[in-house]
Amino acid sequence: HELGTPSTIDDLSPPFDGKEKESMKKVGMTWDVKPEHWEEYRDIHLNAAKEWPELLEAFAQHGVHNFSCFSFGYRIFAYLEIRDEDEVYEVLDKVAQTPVKKKWDAKVMPWLKPKAAEGSDVQFLEIERIFYSP
Repeated sequence: HELGTPSTIDDLSPPFDGKEKESMKKVGMTWDVKPEHWEEYRDIHLNAAKEWPELLEAFAQHGVHNFSCFSFGYRIFAYLEIRDEDEVYEVLDKVAQTPVKKKWDAKVMPWLKPKAAEGSDVQFLEIERIFYSP
C-alpha cells in the first residue's frame, strides 16, 4: 500500500465493541457571528484549550463530550454529545451557570447575532441529524 494510507480496515478506526460509551445523544447546533467580530471570535475558539481550560472542564463535568465547532463564513455549526437521557438545553444551561462560562459569555455573546436563523426565536438552534455512519 501507499505511504500514509491504511493497510486494512482495522487501521481506519479504533477497536469497536458494538456499543458506544454509555448511550450518547449526538447533537448539532448552529448560530451566527457578527461579521465585524469574526476574527476575535475565531481566535478565542482556536486558543480555548490553552487559554480557557476551566471552560472545557466545565463542559466535561456537566456531561458534554466531543464538542466541536465548525464555520462556514460567519455561520457556526457545532457538534456535541450528551447522555441519551439528558436534554441539550438543560445541560447547556447548567454549564452557563458556572463562573467560567459566565465570564466566557460576557466576552463572546456580544459577538453573536441575536437569532440563529430568520424567523427563529433562539440564538442557538438545535439542528436535525439526517445521517450517521458509525
